[in-house]
Amino acid sequence: MNLTTYLLELKKSWLERKIPNISENNAEFLKELIRGRKPKNLLEIGTANGYSTLQFASAFLEWALPDWHITTLEYAENAYTEAQFHFEKTVMTEYITSLFGDAKSILPTLPGDYFDFVFIDAMKREYLDYLLLSLPKMTRDALIVIDDVEKFRPKMENLYAFLDEKNIPYRLEKTDPDDSIMIIERSSILY
Repeated sequence: MNLTTYLLELKKSWLERKIPNISENNAEFLKELIRGRKPKNLLEIGTANGYSTLQFASAFLEWALPDWHITTLEYAENAYTEAQFHFEKTVMTEYITSLFGDAKSILPTLPGDYFDFVFIDAMKREYLDYLLLSLPKMTRDALIVIDDVEKFRPKMENLYAFLDEKNIPYRLEKTDPDDSIMIIERSSILY
């Protein structure tokens, strides 16, 4: 089974089980960002069942982008285990490093000045912590993408306050009728 077919089956499964994952619109928008930026090392904070990770992998494969790798972090053991199963089943373990544990503990152990694309989609009230801990791990030209910033805004007011206080520019992209993603250029953060 190819990756595209597998993703369709995985989507059907998570819809039936009511597992929150990125929407099809969101996935397509993120894949276009990857196509445009051509990152080498993508960091994902919040793996869930691996659907978004495999969507990212499909973008790299679809456009034959060379020498890429995804590092993904997940705190919930059941989600981590399921994601591992999907990565192995799709033979993506060569391209995906999946780490289990609290991202706030794992992030300091990752290599610095390494990731050129960071996707944050985990515990909403901890988004600011994830952002701050991942900054030293990013290349200067990295792109930061933060999910669920409209419908869960009340849980991340500290993130918005930080961005406003530090005059960090960001843009919101409406990817779903009820939600948006935030895009920040690492180069605009003088922190």
